[in-house]
Amino acid sequence: MVSTLAPPTHSDELKVSIPDEHVLLITLNRPKSLNAMTPTMTKDLKRVLDWFEEEPHLWVVIVTGAGRMFCAGADLKAWNKDQEKGSSNEQENTAVNFNGFGSLSRRQSNKPIIAAVNGGAYGGGVEIILNCDIVIASEDAKFALPEVKRGVVAAQGGEFLRSSVLSPSTSS
Repeated sequence: MVSTLAPPTHSDELKVSIPDEHVLLITLNRPKSLNAMTPTMTKDLKRVLDWFEEEPHLWVVIVTGAGRMFCAGADLKAWNKDQEKGSSNEQENTAVNFNGFGSLSRRQSNKPIIAAVNGGAYGGGVEIILNCDIVIASEDAKFALPEVKRGVVAAQGGEFLRSSVLSPSTSS
């Protein structure tokens, strides 16, 4: 069955399709940059995932990466430029990005999110998969949180504890 649903507009940094009834497929599409997350990709993901949440005909989303990597984390070229200009404040970025890294790592959804991990998931890529309901990894999948080498914390989802874990027990 071919779907007549039309996802919101997005850049070519994402491929969005409906390969089967009720299934949304999102492919991070920057294979030459190992699917490193850019501000544009984050905005696109937010727009498409917000639409997915409201679309009753879609029941599940699968997120994967084009090429040999799932996601290499943040686009460090853009990150370094922001650091050099002094225009990037990690604490402000963490607070502003309510849904976390790539609009996925802290997203609370009523619908299942599945990660199909091909190749590597590093940094923010790991933070994304930590918040998915199901993770299917290829045999060559590799996972890493290399932020420590840059002196930053995986605060967009890597160290995030769910509120249910933080809730104090009501029993005495």
